[in-house]
Amino acid sequence: MIQETIYIKIKPSQIINLETFVLSLLAILMIILMNDMLKEYLPLTFIPKEMKAHLYRLPAYLSAFVLINLVYKVLQIYCIQYEVDSEELRCYSGIFKRKHEIIELYRVKDFLIEKPLIYRLLGLGNLTIYTSDKTTPVLRLQAIKEPEEKYKILRGLVELNRREKHVFEVD
Repeated sequence: MIQETIYIKIKPSQIINLETFVLSLLAILMIILMNDMLKEYLPLTFIPKEMKAHLYRLPAYLSAFVLINLVYKVLQIYCIQYEVDSEELRCYSGIFKRKHEIIELYRVKDFLIEKPLIYRLLGLGNLTIYTSDKTTPVLRLQAIKEPEEKYKILRGLVELNRREKHVFEVD
């Protein structure tokens, strides 16, 4: 059995979920305020007895929904993994339905590195890979550590792979 050396094995940072974290925190605060307002200003005379219990539980239901959504988003990012060996770039993703994207390195055409301000502060960046692959023409590696170093390794492996397979880029 041929053993492949994995040159890059990375996972994206949870900073991708920053917006979800902030919105969840704001939603929980609004739900707490709504709970207090429900208890003070709810006109109980017009509401049937069966509905009163559910109305008082409404903030708990909404909080549970927000927390379930937050956990799902965190798991979604946690389950993403990128691997690069001498011949392939593999992307694994999905919580319940795993998806394995495999791109041959000789198909890689170009790279783009983006580093938004918040990512720069944390030493992260996005590495976008443009390929001639039919199923995945663009692959974004979001919020990865040291994207320049990953780019250099990947570029060297792409050039080596093209030379070994005698593949030349023609536009």
